[in-house]
Amino acid sequence: MTSGFGPDLCHNFAARRSARSLTRLYDQHLASSGLSASQYSILAVISARESITIADLAEEMVMERTTLMRALGPLEKARLIERRPVEGKRANALALTDAGAARLHLAAPLWEAAQQAFEKSVGPDRAAQLRDLILEIGFER
Repeated sequence: MTSGFGPDLCHNFAARRSARSLTRLYDQHLASSGLSASQYSILAVISARESITIADLAEEMVMERTTLMRALGPLEKARLIERRPVEGKRANALALTDAGAARLHLAAPLWEAAQQAFEKSVGPDRAAQLRDLILEIGFER
C-alpha cells in the first residue's frame, strides 16, 4: 500500500479530478442544449426507464437523495420532467414530458460529440476499457 498524499498517490483525488475534467468536456459540448452533463444523464436514465421512482433514480445515479432533489428542481421548473403518482404506493415516479423528450433528442448529437471527443483524446479502445472498468468497480460495495 502506498502512503502519503498527492494526485499521483491518492486514488480518490485522482478519480475526482478526472471526473471533473470529463464532466467539463461534456458540459462544454452540451452547453447549447441548455443541459449540463448531469441533467442529460438524469433525463437519459428517466427516458430509458420510461418512469422511475426518485429512490430508484437516486440508486441508479449513485446520488444522495437530497443531492438528486436539488438536481431535479431545475428540470421540473423547466417542465422537462414531471412527477406522477405510483398506483398503490406513496411514492412518485418521474417521467419525461414531451418537452423533456424533445430536449433530450436535441442534446443527443451533442452528447455523441462529447463521446467522440473523449475517444479521440484517449483512443476508442482505451475509452471503452476505462468505462467498463469504472462501471465494474463503481458497483462494488
